Formats: sequence, C-alpha cells, structure tokens
Amino acid sequence: QHYFIQSNLRIMTFQSKRAWRLQEFAAHGGNVNCLALGLKNTRLMATGGEDRKVNLWTIGSPTVTLSLSGHTSGIDCVGFDQSEEHIVAGSASGTIKLWNIDKAQVVRTLSGHKANISALAFHTYGKFLASGSLDTNVRLWDTRRQGCICTYKGHGGRINCVKFSPDGKWVVTGSEDGTVKMWDLGTSKVLHEFKLHRDGVSCLEFHPCEFLLATGSEDKTVKFWDLETFDLVSTTSPEAKPIRQMVFDPKGEGLFSGAEDSLRVYGWEPARVHDSLCIFWGKVADMTVQSNQLIGASFQHTNVSVWVVDIGKLKPFNGDLTPLVEPIEQVPLPAIPVQEPTPSAPSSSVVNPAPQPLPPAQTAASTERYEPLKRTPPRQRKNAQHWEQKGPTQQVKPPGIEAPQGMDPNIAIGKISLLDNQPADTSVSEQEFLKTCAGGHRGVRDNLETRLRNLQYVRTVWSKGDIKEALEVALDLQDQGVAVDMFQAIQSRPAIWDLHICTIVLPALRTLFHSKHENHLFVACSTLKHIIRSFGQLIRDNINAPPAGNIDITREERYKKCHLCHQQIANISREITRHSGAQGKLGSAIREIIKLSESFY
Repeated sequence: QHYFIQSNLRIMTFQSKRAWRLQEFAAHGGNVNCLALGLKNTRLMATGGEDRKVNLWTIGSPTVTLSLSGHTSGIDCVGFDQSEEHIVAGSASGTIKLWNIDKAQVVRTLSGHKANISALAFHTYGKFLASGSLDTNVRLWDTRRQGCICTYKGHGGRINCVKFSPDGKWVVTGSEDGTVKMWDLGTSKVLHEFKLHRDGVSCLEFHPCEFLLATGSEDKTVKFWDLETFDLVSTTSPEAKPIRQMVFDPKGEGLFSGAEDSLRVYGWEPARVHDSLCIFWGKVADMTVQSNQLIGASFQHTNVSVWVVDIGKLKPFNGDLTPLVEPIEQVPLPAIPVQEPTPSAPSSSVVNPAPQPLPPAQTAASTERYEPLKRTPPRQRKNAQHWEQKGPTQQVKPPGIEAPQGMDPNIAIGKISLLDNQPADTSVSEQEFLKTCAGGHRGVRDNLETRLRNLQYVRTVWSKGDIKEALEVALDLQDQGVAVDMFQAIQSRPAIWDLHICTIVLPALRTLFHSKHENHLFVACSTLKHIIRSFGQLIRDNINAPPAGNIDITREERYKKCHLCHQQIANISREITRHSGAQGKLGSAIREIIKLSESFY
C-alpha cells in the first residue's frame, strides 16, 4: 500500500508538469451540446447549449464575451470561419445561422436539412460551408448567396464530421454508419469510400504536409489512409474508450488522439504510441495546437472545461523517439473549483449534380489529379512536400472582441503562453494526498449512505404488504434517486398497478422530467409510457362518460381518479416538449411519449 501511494504521488507530480486543467465554468443556463475553439486565435471559444444561445468566450476568463441568440431550438453544432469574423451554429430543428461577430447580428439563415445539424465546416479559402445532419445528407452552401449549391447523399447514418482538404478541392465526411466518403467538389462525385471501421466515425483529420487522412471511430481505433492510392496505411490498437477528437501537430510529426479519459500521441508508419497521458476530461469536443501547447475543451452538463498540455514534454517532441511500451497509470488531475459565469460502395447520389461553379480565384472545381507525392517516414519530415496552399496564412484577430475587464489583453489575443499558468512544481506529502482523496469522496459516500438508509426504510414499509404506502413514503423523502429506484421496481410488477397508484406516481413524474440526469428522464419516459398504454383507454372512457344522476360512489371515485390522471398527463405532455430536440435514445424515447400523448387525446 505504501508503494502504491508513493507511486501515485510520483505519477501525479509528473503528470501535473505535462498537463493540467486551466479552468472550469458554467457556460449556459441549460446543458452544453457543443463547442469549438478558434482556428486562428486559439484563445477564442464558442459554445452552444439547450438554452438556444451561442456564447463566445476568451480562454482564461469565465466571463462571457458575447452572447448570440436567434435559434428557436437547442444548438447542436458550432464553429468559426477561417478569418474568425463569423460564427456558424446549427440547431436541432435543422436550421443554420451565421452571425457577424463584430456586429453581433445574424447575417445568414440557411434552411434545408430535415433533422438536427451534427457537423459544420467552412471551406479552406472561400465563403462556402459544408453541413452534415441527422438526416444523413451533406449540403454545400454559398454563404454569400444564401443558397445550397448541392446536396450529397449516400451515407446510411448521421453525419458525425465534415472536413475540407487543405487545398480546398475535396470534402470528406464521416458517418455513424462507419464509412468515410471523399467527395470531389468539382465533379460532385464520390472519389472513394473508406469502409474498414466497425463503428461510427467520430472525427477526421488531414495531415498538414502529406496526402494522408486520419479517421477516428467509436470502435476505439484510429486508421491512417494514403490519399494517393486510397490504401490503408496502418491501424492503431483499440483504446479503452471511443475516439472523440484528433489533431496533427503543425509539423506533422505526430497525431494527438483524445478519448474520454486519455490523450495519446500516435505515429503511423508503422502504427505506434509515442506517448500517453491520462486526462479525465470527459466529452472532449475540440483540440488545437499552437505555440508548443495542445489546448483541449470538453463539456459536461452545463459546465465547460479547458485543458492545457505542454507538448514539449511529450514524446517524440522532447527528443525521445522510443515508442511507449508500458501504459501510463490512471491518475486524475487535481480538481479546481467551478466558477459561475458573470452575465464505391453502396450507391451515392448527388442532388443538383451540376452545381454552380465556385469563383475562379477560389475554385474547387478541378478534377486534375495531384502530382504524386512521396511520403517520407515521420522522422524525416523536414523535406516533405506540402498541400497546395492558396489562401492567406496570417493570423486575424476578430474585430470587436476585447479582453474582459481586469484581464491582460495580450492573453486574450494569444501573445502570452498558457504555460505561464502552469501549476507550481511542489511536492505533495503522503498525508496531504490521502486527505485530498478522502475529501473528494466524502460527499459521494454521504449521498450513498443516505440513499441506502432511505431505501431500507421504504423496503421495511413494503414488506408489510402496503405497496401504496411504501410508494408514498418513497416520494415523501424528496430524493429523486429513491423515486427512480421505486419506479423501476413497480414497473416490473404490473399486477400491483391501479388508478390510485397512477394518481400517486404522475405528480412525481412531472417533477422527474425536470431532472438533468439522463437516467432519470429515461425512467420517467418508461413509467409514463406504461401508464398511458395500461390505463389510457380506461381514462378516456371515463372522461367521455361522466357519472349520471344516480348515486354510484365507486363510479364517482373512479371518475375523479381518471380526471386527475387526465390532468396530470396533460400537464406533463405540455412540459416535455422542451426535450423534443434531444438526441440519441433519450430523444427517441421522449418523442415516442409525445406521440403517445397526442393519441391519448
């Protein structure tokens, strides 16, 4: 045990020199759905949330710089243009809006997708935008003319990622169906389809120098593809968690791959792990490299976290070319307090197959093949040939974005390195380490002990045979976790249900639908579905045929219960519509409930 503690202390001190969490703050009034880091000025970050707002931040400050509104549903995807003069955001309704940052106003609204926007990317040089959607289609937009140039069809699942090639001639799309398609913008046809992933493709990245494409997947692997021959170059071994984000370093010497609890540096000829860090950043949504730093941003519920990695202390950038042979032990980075904000293959078709040509100065309409480039081994990349570049390369500071009050403006525009904020290299005693660990777990332990006592009390009442009283006791405890456990237990026993049980459960379900925990919402959906399917017809029949003049106490009581249930279901139906834009299985369950409720009336 003593050796284990000393080992963890040593690793924690070592890790703190290489990576740390810079900040964590509440970014939106509702859940955060997406975020994006600036393409030029990596100190800028945009976030989108269920509150239908797009917020602009300066990294290092918890104060929102600019808040943009205009969407009528939750924001599912957000991004900057190349010059960072505009922010684009796609919503759950399938609408895309483009804001001018300087004027803080909507300049374009693009409609055409039939479901949630799941991916956005600006063209490398021109004023063109590619969008992917849950409707499985990819659209190319001319943001100046406010129109769709063409629609690419062929994927069999949601579009998870879209990326233009560095020279602007191709657009590559990755889908939940596990395939990657490369489209030629000049001919509007599929050049190639990459199929070897076994699960959804979550991210794409072009090598900055060579004709090489990296694809990351929910199958936990990264694959490297030769874009001259379209052959597979290599595949990494599966990680512990699905790949969420990737980025090449600017010189192309390594690929950074981010999963929920790790960062790895990969080489590809052959596939190997140069280095590995355990970073428990959760839903890492974007990563970028600048000034020998990797900046990663993640979100969880309403909070956003920003992490910094000192690349100079990772292999092979520190001069150590020895591949990693032993996994790094999993040690979480020290937590910091949360700050609150202060204000081919299957046939692929294309709609509009003869798209409007792009302007000559920024054309992507060329079917001419590149001169063959000889890929050099990763260690000999000094003389590697580059993608053809046609656009400006200077950094552009977005107009109208000033540093927050009290913050050095040099930090806001990226002149001061975030390495200056690196935690001090102080030794941690064994006693302090144990105290820190105990403090972090005390709250969780107390909550679990309280939950156990409450459940034991409910079980004691239930064991006496009075199910209704046990249910009322469970709900009187005002503990949503206990209520969820109780609902799951009684769902598996349909024989105990009656109208009286429904009148007890429905008010609690209305409260449960306001929970921020996805599991609570799932249980609320399944319980409400059970009530509507089991008692919906009985409730409707009694509401439509109220008691006559004759005295019938049993029928009158049944009518009162049905009337109460009818009112409660109506109240819940009106309130859960705010969740109708949710994605995944939860969104499907809620939309099923909404449909059932409509048929109920």
